[in-house]
Amino acid sequence: MVPHRFTTLDGYRAIAALLVVTTHVAYFSGVVVVTAWGHALSRMDIGVTIFFLLSGFLLFRPWSQSAMTGGTWPAYRTYFRRRLWRILPAYLLLVVVVLAVMPGIEVLPKHWVAHLTLTQIYWPELLINGLTQTWSLATELTFYLALPVLAWFVGKKHRGDVEASVRRQLWVLGTWFAAALLWLVMRTTVPAAQAFGVVNMWLPNFMDWFAVGMLFALVHSRLRLPDPPRWMTRLNALADDAGVCLVLAAGFFLLATTPIAGPYTFGEGSTSQAFVRHYLYLAAAAFFVMPGFLGTDGWGGWRRILASPLMVYLGTISYGIFLWHLFVLETATHLLGVPGFSGWFWLLWPLTVVGTVACAHVSYVLIERPAQSYAHSDRRIRWPWASRPQPPQPMPQPEHSPAEPSQQSQA
Repeated sequence: MVPHRFTTLDGYRAIAALLVVTTHVAYFSGVVVVTAWGHALSRMDIGVTIFFLLSGFLLFRPWSQSAMTGGTWPAYRTYFRRRLWRILPAYLLLVVVVLAVMPGIEVLPKHWVAHLTLTQIYWPELLINGLTQTWSLATELTFYLALPVLAWFVGKKHRGDVEASVRRQLWVLGTWFAAALLWLVMRTTVPAAQAFGVVNMWLPNFMDWFAVGMLFALVHSRLRLPDPPRWMTRLNALADDAGVCLVLAAGFFLLATTPIAGPYTFGEGSTSQAFVRHYLYLAAAAFFVMPGFLGTDGWGGWRRILASPLMVYLGTISYGIFLWHLFVLETATHLLGVPGFSGWFWLLWPLTVVGTVACAHVSYVLIERPAQSYAHSDRRIRWPWASRPQPPQPMPQPEHSPAEPSQQSQA
């Protein structure tokens, strides 16, 4: 039986968040189109791919394991409560702050409606400065809603029959992967889909990324049961060699930094370039995270780095880093008078990182951690600024003589 280990995943969250921060600073400064290293920075939006793989793995694993073993089926109400309390409180605060106080933007009522309901990806040209990164959060929300339906379909038959359940799960995940392929073909070749530009942000465009994370969850759960298939044990052995995984990930990523993956600006380029970029990102991210999902050889150097105190800390506040970095970047450049696409990457990047980490820490302590405690415990939010409850004091006993029983004893 293969022991499960998730202590490295905070490190992956930290890396993914910092990749997203870096690529946005690079775009804002304009270095993505003027230098070779800027071309590489433009591809660091692969951090979104890593986030989607992590979500697919962590959220699907309990259902996958239960379907194979016939164990207790995860409660849908608990799942939705924890997901919504995980993402909404900090996100809603960000929306209010950005739309209310961030300088240099024009806010209309429809911006409030779309962003407060996390439906901005379904409104053409409605993303607004300071909140453009939240498109992926809206996509994640759609995945949260779709996953229980898919999990129900997975567990509808063959629960407790390990091999039959594995085959059913592989078939379902393969269908998801194929559906994403068809969606990518449709949206890059059909003129009507190309005209409606926001379709590239919808869940069908990324179902294959989520599906690969879910495949890792399936493999992880099956390896913990007797006699796993040979292809799974080989995959597990590959994950043990973190060096090989990282070299393969770097190779696919370097290919993605070349012109075969499309332009270095916001456009996708041709249909072939969109395909190449999409699947190079997927391959690079999959090999990159594999040592965190699978493997049994204990702690190597790479895993020690991922589980180091700094990486765990940054991973813990990574959601806040993702949320607040554009607000920090746009506000700092406005205060400093630095226009967009004028360079200054090496000034803006450390300012953005430091300011974002500070905001993310405050967000985690004041908003996220209390909200998570509410979702996971007795549903009472323990806000940091609230006074701590005092321990109950014994009730004073009425004075009476030894010959005269107290009212409590008479009762």
